[in-house]
Amino acid sequence: MPESIFSTYRGGENRVTSSILAVLRSLALGRMERLLGALMEQAEFELVRFENQPKGDSSVPDAEIACSCRILIEAKIQRGAVDQEQLRRHLRCFDQTPIATQILLVLTPDDARPAAIDQIRDKRVAWNSFAGLDQAIEELLKDPYEVISEREAFLLRELQTMLVEERLSSSSKNVVVVAARLAWDEYLNCGAYVCQPGRPFQPVEYMAFYKDGQILSTVPRVAEVVDKVDLVKGKYEGRLADAIATVLDSKFRPEGASQKIFLLTRPDDPQTKRLERSIRNTLRSANGRSVAFTQGQRYVSLDDLLKAASTADLV
Repeated sequence: MPESIFSTYRGGENRVTSSILAVLRSLALGRMERLLGALMEQAEFELVRFENQPKGDSSVPDAEIACSCRILIEAKIQRGAVDQEQLRRHLRCFDQTPIATQILLVLTPDDARPAAIDQIRDKRVAWNSFAGLDQAIEELLKDPYEVISEREAFLLRELQTMLVEERLSSSSKNVVVVAARLAWDEYLNCGAYVCQPGRPFQPVEYMAFYKDGQILSTVPRVAEVVDKVDLVKGKYEGRLADAIATVLDSKFRPEGASQKIFLLTRPDDPQTKRLERSIRNTLRSANGRSVAFTQGQRYVSLDDLLKAASTADLV
């Protein structure tokens, strides 16, 4: 009998962890490695290594497939719940096996790395938040160089939705920064941000727009979010009706399409925040290549956004 995508465990931590594993094992190897690498902050992480003609002491085989990795996962669904002694017991499990790469990955809803982890002072312990997992999934889904199947995309979106519904990915970061190559002009015309229905978002107060390598200085407040609407004139009332009419008149979207709509304050509205200047993106990969601040959505705090000189101050 096939297993359900999401676990039926009654215990919250077991249920969340089992659901994450169910999605990971359904992904292609490269995408699984990418998500795990993002969580452990190891960009070049490999579960399995493929190598042509590896050099041996006395022979050169045609190829090698090697795997020498063990990852233990400890998930907490409450903030400040990391148990230092529990982590030490987990680390002692590594002493029983001579595996080259051993990592204890701790996932929590905390905004910052728990002090209990730093006190252990063991490089085998890696921490990330559920918000970080949500961010890693979003960047994976929006990467134009990743060929993701519909099934994989569905599973990843369902996992994001579960994290939002369980309030695991929420944080003090109250601004969502969205990729806005087209969305910025649509906002100026319609006073709204429009995307596919069901797309998971953490609860936020403001929305910022990332375009042409910078976060733009206008940061509107989120007035209302409607998850699924039909772009049809005359079907709705108030601001939602006005936004839909403008979207259709501007030819941004086809009539009748189902969409998710964020109704936003206008640029001249006193509730809209204005930065002193646009924030330039300065992020670089390990090899020095420029990296987009976001290809989908990314969360920051308004206080950090108001003080940032570049995107390096926001990560």
